[in-house]
Amino acid sequence: MPGRTIAPLPRKARRYLPAVWMRAGTSKGLFIHRHDLPAREDEWAPILLSAMGSNDSDSMQLNGIGGATSTTSKVAIVAPSHRQGVDVDYTFIQVAVGASAVDASGNCGNIASGVGPFAIDEGLVKVEPGQTEVDVRIYNTNTGRTLVETLEVDEEGHFVEEGVYRIPGVQSPGSRIRMAFEKPAGSKTGRLLPSGAPTNIVNVHTSRSTCHVRISAVDAANPFIFVDEATLPRSLRAIQPGEPQYLEFIESVRRVGAVLMGLAKSVEEAALTRGTPKIAVVTMPSLPHKTPTAVIPDVRVTAFSMGKVHGSLQMTGAVPLAVAACTEGTIVHEIAQRAAKLRHTPEVPLARVGDKETREIVIEHAKGVMPVYVEKDTQSVVSKVTLSRTARRLFEGQVVYAV
Repeated sequence: MPGRTIAPLPRKARRYLPAVWMRAGTSKGLFIHRHDLPAREDEWAPILLSAMGSNDSDSMQLNGIGGATSTTSKVAIVAPSHRQGVDVDYTFIQVAVGASAVDASGNCGNIASGVGPFAIDEGLVKVEPGQTEVDVRIYNTNTGRTLVETLEVDEEGHFVEEGVYRIPGVQSPGSRIRMAFEKPAGSKTGRLLPSGAPTNIVNVHTSRSTCHVRISAVDAANPFIFVDEATLPRSLRAIQPGEPQYLEFIESVRRVGAVLMGLAKSVEEAALTRGTPKIAVVTMPSLPHKTPTAVIPDVRVTAFSMGKVHGSLQMTGAVPLAVAACTEGTIVHEIAQRAAKLRHTPEVPLARVGDKETREIVIEHAKGVMPVYVEKDTQSVVSKVTLSRTARRLFEGQVVYAV
């Protein structure tokens, strides 16, 4: 219209947030001191969305530092802890890619592996003169669970990044960070098996079909749904997991599983929280072909994250998967027993100390294999699950955001 003027958009203030960008396990994320954010947690979202580049729902996150994948769009918020026997409190935030949303409903084990190194190098944990190894006790506020990270420090009390330990999905080696998840069962639901059974048959509706699949719903470090690949529709078993039809079906299973676990009242409500519960498809491990001495893993897994195929496996997916492998009646336990028969090895503890026994569960995923150690007492209660990661600080300074 002639003579019409367009009102200018309100100008956003450019602000600066002290932060550290780290590769932690097979994820990357922004590590922030709790005191550098507003006191009210409900004011965090606009800051984090702008910093990561998701405030405009851009799937490329071009106006932020996020890497346009769920594994590179994460935030760890760390503070000294006032809890007895705990060094730091840690809150995990998943920043959505392609949507203006954040999710704090669960933990991320890979990002958690960077919390210990961050706490050491930022002076949140005291290192005594002469120490070469430090235990950092971390309370995850998302799940109300504690994990202990054992890591190497140098003569100046800094985390030692360089080492020879390798993890699948990361090309270069690093120093080994041993992570022990203490009493992981019931992190969100209060029960290891929230449905009351180790295995359930669920009815799944999609835009294309309706069918039944077998799942095991397990809550250990994070709520997880494990789907028996053998019960998937034949049409899905013939295509790649990343195909839209496959992803739609898996998301439908996840929503039904969320209701079954008591994490949502309806599938519509479950759709609003993509990060919890998480989901994976499990099946028999691959048989070794190159060498007859190669180890046959206990289970093979294809994990999903925020509606897409995960590049490897979440740490907080490895924990419930390993616990499920040691829990009679679950789909994972059934698979692990069949794998043991192929190895011609009985299901015996790796070690026994006092009333505790430790079993090694070897998980196969797209990038390789991951050993996990599950400690159980005489009542078969899981007291601790231990895995190993590496981490590296990538930049430190200030990230620019606008609100």
